[in-house]
Amino acid sequence: MKKTNEAARWWSEDRGFYMILLLCVLAVAVAAYVLFASPQTVEADPMDGYLYEADDSVSASEPLDRVPAMETEPAEDTDDSADAQAAEAAADTEQEKDEPAEQTAAAPTFTPPMDADVSHAFSGDTLEYNETTRDWRTHEGADYAGEEGDAVRAIADGTVLRVGDDTIYGKYVILSHTQDMNSLYAGLDNITVSEGDSVKGGDQLAELGSPMPLEQALGVHLHLAVTKEGDAVDPAGLF
Repeated sequence: MKKTNEAARWWSEDRGFYMILLLCVLAVAVAAYVLFASPQTVEADPMDGYLYEADDSVSASEPLDRVPAMETEPAEDTDDSADAQAAEAAADTEQEKDEPAEQTAAAPTFTPPMDADVSHAFSGDTLEYNETTRDWRTHEGADYAGEEGDAVRAIADGTVLRVGDDTIYGKYVILSHTQDMNSLYAGLDNITVSEGDSVKGGDQLAELGSPMPLEQALGVHLHLAVTKEGDAVDPAGLF
């Protein structure tokens, strides 16, 4: 009777241990499945790649030139083979001379965005006091004062990269130009272009509207910012 009780107690204790071990194994398996089998999603920032960045939509890769296969000729035909190769090389040289040279993208021709003078100049690396934000910061653009409804025009040929409305620029348009240049127009209203549109220098993009929130204290004006290869440049120096 004593042996029976001891066996029952041993079985009860041992069974509890294995039950706990089984639950641990199941927990590890479920955690591994959730970690490795569940799809991982990363949401992209909708503004990423637009403000002050170059258009990378065009690939710079070029196809490799075709290399003619070399054929082994008998030793006695060495001179003939050399002559044939020299003639082929000369023909290729003449063909290259006849082909037009690859044209690089022409520099944009710029025109002022408004019939107005600059009211607040580009500051470069110099800090200025911002009456709206009440702090010191650089002014990476040029401002053109005007009245609501004044026409705002593209400063050069380009493509509409972005049309938006946010708490920094208000309503704005970004254009992409040749030679890795972008231009941003902020403080707009009644925007007449859409993303992907092609525009010519001097084409109307919008009208002046409420001042951009970041420069609210300056009143109604166009804030024009231009970048080349990602670096801010003085817009007024282009005209």
